[in-house]
Amino acid sequence: MRQITVSTAAAFAPLCLSAGLAMAQPAAEAPADSQLYEIDAQNSDVHWLVYSAGPAARFGHNHVISVGELTGSVLLSPELEQSQFEIEIPVADLVVDDPDLRAAQEGDQFDSVPDEDDVAGTRRNMLSERVLNAEQHPFLRITGTGPTGAPGEQMLDATIELLGRSIPVSLPTEVSVDGDAIEASGTFRLTHEMLGMEPFSVMMGALQVGEPLDFSYRITARRAD
Repeated sequence: MRQITVSTAAAFAPLCLSAGLAMAQPAAEAPADSQLYEIDAQNSDVHWLVYSAGPAARFGHNHVISVGELTGSVLLSPELEQSQFEIEIPVADLVVDDPDLRAAQEGDQFDSVPDEDDVAGTRRNMLSERVLNAEQHPFLRITGTGPTGAPGEQMLDATIELLGRSIPVSLPTEVSVDGDAIEASGTFRLTHEMLGMEPFSVMMGALQVGEPLDFSYRITARRAD
């Protein structure tokens, strides 16, 4: 699991992980011969793992949070590192503990089965003002350029828009272009501390969300008509 690079300013910004990506104007004008691709949401996957921690961690569950809906586009440049992308995710459509995703996790950390109340409570806490503040910030937005680097070492330069703040990050990726389709995939780890964020907790901290947040993504985009 690779760890993303966050700028010093971002690391000390008080923000919340699961807030919202929004469409933003590209940082630079795309080359005239760039090709437009639209993200294929049904064939894309973005999810992350959230772990329970604290002295009473055994009374909690680890959770899988996944993106239910997303839109976006890619401007593919002949010079791959000049390509641009943008993604928008409605926070209210995030999914807690999709059964298939949960079953796909390796090891015994996700063997437990949260009941309906557990899932509902986790979702309620996630969307609350204390965490995602979905009412005031309904979208999560990511824009960026790339990839740069050789195959196997590619990185995306991205900006995540969270709770009205812009956070620059470098994301490990593997990008392939095959005819009319583009696919980008990768895994990385964030921590609450990197995001300047205090993990959600109850029972005076005896049960809380752990520091690590492990992300996995596979984004497919297809050439626009």
